[in-house]
Amino acid sequence: MGNLGIDKIILGTAGLGGVWGGVDPEESIQAIHEALSHGIHALDTAPAYGDAESIVGQALELWTGERPLISTKVGRLKSYVATEAKYDYSTAGMQRSVDESLKTLGVSTVDVLFLHEPAVLTVDNAERVISAIEHFKEQGLAKKIGIGGNPPSWFLPFLKEGRFDILMEYNKLNACSIEALQNSIPICQKSQTEYCAASPLNMGLLGCKFQEFSQRIPEWLDVGTVEQARRIQAIAERHNLPLEVLALRFLLNMNAVFKIVLGAANRQQLQNSLDAIKQGVLPVNIYNEILQTFNDNK
Repeated sequence: MGNLGIDKIILGTAGLGGVWGGVDPEESIQAIHEALSHGIHALDTAPAYGDAESIVGQALELWTGERPLISTKVGRLKSYVATEAKYDYSTAGMQRSVDESLKTLGVSTVDVLFLHEPAVLTVDNAERVISAIEHFKEQGLAKKIGIGGNPPSWFLPFLKEGRFDILMEYNKLNACSIEALQNSIPICQKSQTEYCAASPLNMGLLGCKFQEFSQRIPEWLDVGTVEQARRIQAIAERHNLPLEVLALRFLLNMNAVFKIVLGAANRQQLQNSLDAIKQGVLPVNIYNEILQTFNDNK
């Protein structure tokens, strides 16, 4: 597999942890091993991703190859439903969460600790919460700290000040939205912050959930995004490409520095995505055709 694509990939474990439906833990462990054997060397997890941290911990214990980079999150609590969320940003609660994550993962430090869902914070408590996560880094519990979620506009000064090493946003850079190219990525370049694009298939809208979501739009999806997905699907059909393949290869064409957080719920979904990435960049005419949809709908 070409390194150009695989080097950009981080395996996200929300689906493998069971937040989008029940999973077989053994299948999830095997999927993680499959990803690692294909050259993916970074795993992203969180307490909020069902049993994901436990599954990652078991997968690491059984893995005999090179140790991958591990990131987890703090602030959002354990849940088995992606659309249901509970939070604890108290200093003591965050400390408990980090301690439990390290124990569950079977590590003494994580490579990245993300502040989960910054949009839930308020102007009044943000400084305290950020100082707490900085303290975890100072203690050696995390090598880097990041923002895990889409920060509100009032939060951006913290990013511009360079207080975080990484920004991981979702649904901001894929075939339904290239907002990050105009906003977040330039900010990250100036502050020397790494950028990660999560949800490259827009929570499945650009993949296995296209028919379901386009026929009955979930409350967390807006109509405009679904309409854009329909335009992308039409392009995919014209060029005889599966929608998921088109969407993933589209990201490989972009002249920007970022990582892609690839999700999967099982080995088959993972293999489908890896096969798509293996095909490399899209022909320029197809890439430009997708870009044109954004210009046409401004």
